[in-house]
Amino acid sequence: MVKSRNRKYIRYFLLLFWGTVLVWMFIEMQASDFEDSVLESDALVTIEYTADYIAFTPKTNSDSIGILFYPGALVEPEAYAPFARNLAREGYTVLIQPIPWRLAFTDGMEQIAYTTTVQTFSDCPGITKWIISGHSKGGSMATKFAYKNPDLISGMLLIGTSHPREIDLSFLSVPVTKVSASEDGLASPDEIRQFSQNLPDHTNFIMIEGGNHSQFGYYGFQFGSGTATISREEQQAQLLTATLELLKEIE
Repeated sequence: MVKSRNRKYIRYFLLLFWGTVLVWMFIEMQASDFEDSVLESDALVTIEYTADYIAFTPKTNSDSIGILFYPGALVEPEAYAPFARNLAREGYTVLIQPIPWRLAFTDGMEQIAYTTTVQTFSDCPGITKWIISGHSKGGSMATKFAYKNPDLISGMLLIGTSHPREIDLSFLSVPVTKVSASEDGLASPDEIRQFSQNLPDHTNFIMIEGGNHSQFGYYGFQFGSGTATISREEQQAQLLTATLELLKEIE
């Protein structure tokens, strides 16, 4: 009887503990450390919120290439707004698509996200070439989308992720760039090398020396992210350069 009661208390404690941790992580992974104007339209970029994505659209010199971006697990989508806005200023449309519950912790939730992506592609006829992209968990989702829908994409950009792990994408013929960071504790250089065989031979692997996991976005503390030895601004600048090189290859 006493043991049964103790087990019940332990379960309550664990539920409270992990619930608290989850709430704290949601708070920490809110978008931060950039000006509000990044999310406001101006003479160069239009910002639009829809039920399915946040759109960053160039007002002039727009290209027919678009980037569909999945955020990392628990990370607020707006945390990638500075990256998306910088790409839009270069003439590329970027759509940041939130993932269900910021986590998509079931296959069914992931499939809902993929269905939304396919519909989004269909709803944007002005974009003739799509790059599928994502950070961390979002990178994992990007690889799965590419595996299921290789005919819908013209390129893939993976950021701070060890994926693909369980699926083989070596058959892809489109340009692929994988950007990682030397101090990333959640997608370490060893993991990048270990699973590199699951990507095409022509994949462009780019390592940002001194970067970590969380500086691929603009949000707070993240367990296991690693300690960066360069600034977020420097890491973002190198990420932008790598992305623009991929986009030029696809044009």
